[in-house]
Amino acid sequence: MSINSRTTTMAATVVLSTSLPSGCAMSQENQQIGGALLGGVAAGVTTGLLTGNVGYGIAAGVAGAALGWGAVKLVQAETKQVRTAEEDQKLYGFAPASDKVLIKLNKGYASPKTITAGEETTIYSDYSLAVPPSYNGQADVTYSWKLKKDGEVLMEAEPITKSKMAAGHQTDQPISIPKEAESGTYIVETRLSSGDAYDVNEAIFVVQ
Repeated sequence: MSINSRTTTMAATVVLSTSLPSGCAMSQENQQIGGALLGGVAAGVTTGLLTGNVGYGIAAGVAGAALGWGAVKLVQAETKQVRTAEEDQKLYGFAPASDKVLIKLNKGYASPKTITAGEETTIYSDYSLAVPPSYNGQADVTYSWKLKKDGEVLMEAEPITKSKMAAGHQTDQPISIPKEAESGTYIVETRLSSGDAYDVNEAIFVVQ
């Protein structure tokens, strides 16, 4: 089962307040879909409440507002299998261990890499998952990412966990760039974990 695909419409409201506590209450579904922390400050998030659609979320916060990231639409990532376990092992030499899950981010990049504020880029992450025989060929994989600029974390998306087959996979994470976003170089740090195993990589894009 892949990380849920996007829906096409959304109705949401955003409440931005410096007095909000860091542990705003949200349902598990909303956390998986669109909940986000922006610069370590929680913002009010309402996802698809008017329409019932759950593919989009809105993030807002104090720290990112200074750089033009005060209210950002988050589109939930999509994941697809791109290689069988056997093909993955031949390509990367990534063989299953007898007693633990192995996960490896092979590459990550943004496309397009150079964009204008108000446009969208997508972060592509290719990863390998191998599991012991006792796991029946699959394991839970947790996906999350952070958006950074000049060493500061602007946004940290809520983790999403899905059961994935042992194989090679690709995750596509669209990111809409606000029209007010500052120009410069941005880094998206992707983290994947399964049990005690995890891997992290970075993709770079430039806002002109």
